[in-house]
Order: sequence, then structure tokens, then C-alpha cells
Amino acid sequence: MVVVRRVASVMVVVAFLAGCGSNADDSGQSTTQDSVSIEHQFGTTQVPRGVENMRIVTLTAPATDAVLAMGLQPVAYSSADAVDAASARYPWQGELGDNVPFVPIPAADTLPVEDIATYAPDLVLGDFAVSTPESYARLSSIAPTVPAIGATVSSYDALTRILGDILGRTADADAAIARTDTALADTAEEYPALADKTALLAQYIPATQQIVVVADPDDGATSFYRALNMQIPDLGAAGVANGRLVVGPERLDVITSDLAIMLVNGGTVDQLEALPGYAELPSVRNGAMVVTDLPTIVALNTPSPLSLLYALDQVRLALAAIGRE
Repeated sequence: MVVVRRVASVMVVVAFLAGCGSNADDSGQSTTQDSVSIEHQFGTTQVPRGVENMRIVTLTAPATDAVLAMGLQPVAYSSADAVDAASARYPWQGELGDNVPFVPIPAADTLPVEDIATYAPDLVLGDFAVSTPESYARLSSIAPTVPAIGATVSSYDALTRILGDILGRTADADAAIARTDTALADTAEEYPALADKTALLAQYIPATQQIVVVADPDDGATSFYRALNMQIPDLGAAGVANGRLVVGPERLDVITSDLAIMLVNGGTVDQLEALPGYAELPSVRNGAMVVTDLPTIVALNTPSPLSLLYALDQVRLALAAIGRE
């Protein structure tokens, strides 16, 4: 069994964001010589195109990743999954400068607009941290703001493509995405049997006795599996809301996939392994149960070109266990 024992012993906030992920074309971008129009769930954002030394504030890990993928630094950054600067820096963000200030987000939908304004941004890449019309309106009064494109997780390449267009550097954005696409395609070729396999991303929360499973095959959180020619199993419609299935631990048997990647949120691996039926799960029997840490879950749940390269390294042993013919 493949188990990565790096599970936090305290409760962490993991936004298993809901619904169908949008691909790059769903962003509704259009470009004129002087500006880029980005359509999203709250309307349209007009961003001046090709501004030199653009000052960008990023509010999620994928937003920060998009800036780093373009070889730039944000003037300030945050992460909706983090409680402090240390936890907001993920392992794949090694290029994020030590001097880039962290902007704490005190609670969901409570954005520190005044603090963000002190960085005089030309652009706020808000992503899913900007999830209400009110927060979008407040940030837009400071600078052009790109919120969540839809009410759901975007495809892993969406923000990088948007930023490449805004900067007038679409070729650089394409190159950053191509590096990830190539690595995933090479892995799929190395392990051809993955094409017949299923995969699930889930978390077990001992404090609330819940198992939360990504259940929407089109969600951005399934980008990794789809790139490897895998699919998620049909979990049925009963109990699925906003693309997520939430069940009690007595229904651990919903984890029917060949590969399972799980976080024990606020507990230990032993607590998961003690659940009735754990040993009989297909992923456990075939050596492809990955009980992992928060960074790996964030890398997959809210993906970017940079985060998926990191996730690939973290789960490669499990892919090998089920992917060889």
C-alpha cells in the first residue's frame, strides 16, 4: 500500500470546491489592441493589455502559480487554503520571493480589501477567493479584478492562459502549460494501463465524521486524472451536491476507484485505516491508496501547471502500481 504519512494533526481548511471545471475557452476572453475582456460569473473585467511591470496581487495558490509560471513575482499574495505565510507557500512555489508580502484572509468571503489596496495593484487575480458579487465589486474599485470564472473549479491551465493574454505573452503561457502537458502525456505513455483505471480525490474528516469525494468528472479537480486517460467512477446522483459527495464513514465503500488520493483532515492515517471496510477497498488491495498531506491535495484540488507537476511526483509510485500492463 502506498501511504504518505504527512497528515496534519490539526484541522485544516480544504476547499473541495464544487461543480464542473471550465476549460480555457470557457473564460470568454476577447482581446483588442489595448485591452483584454474576461467574462466571468459576475460580468466582464476589462484589463489593459501589455502593461509593463504590472503590479499583480494574487489571492489563491493557482493565481500565484500563474504569475510564477510567467517568470514574474506578485507584489503580494495569499491563499484561501492557508492560515499564515508559512502555510501559504507550497512546495512547487520555490520561485516565490522571500520578500513578497503575505496578505491574510481572515475568513471565507471576508477579503482584506483595504490591505490589498495598499499594494497599489494594477490587477487582482482573485480566482475562487473572490466568490461573491460584493467582494468582486469592492476589489474592482481598487483595480481590475479576475474572480472565479464560473461557480466552480477552473481547468488547471485557465489562469495561466488568461494572464498570458493580459501580459501580451501568450507564447510564454503556452510553453508553461506545454511542459506540464508533456510530463503528463509521457506518464500516460509509460503506464498505458492507466487508460482502463478509475481515480478519486477525497478527504476524511474525523471531527465531523464525514467523507467528502470529488464526484463531478468535469470538475477542474479531475484535470490530473483526465490528462492520464483515467476517469472517476460513477458514484450515482444520490447524495451528490455541487459536484461533491458527502457521506458518513460507514459509506467508505463509495471509494470504489483503482486509485484513491485521500487527506485525513484533522486526524491520523491510523484513524482512516481503522474504518470498517478500509482493507477491502480496491485501491488498498492493489497498492494505490495514497494517504497524503495538504499540499498534495491542494495541488490536485485547485490545480495549476506548476502544482500538477508536483502532484505527479507525489503519486508516481501509485500510478506505477496500477499502470503497468
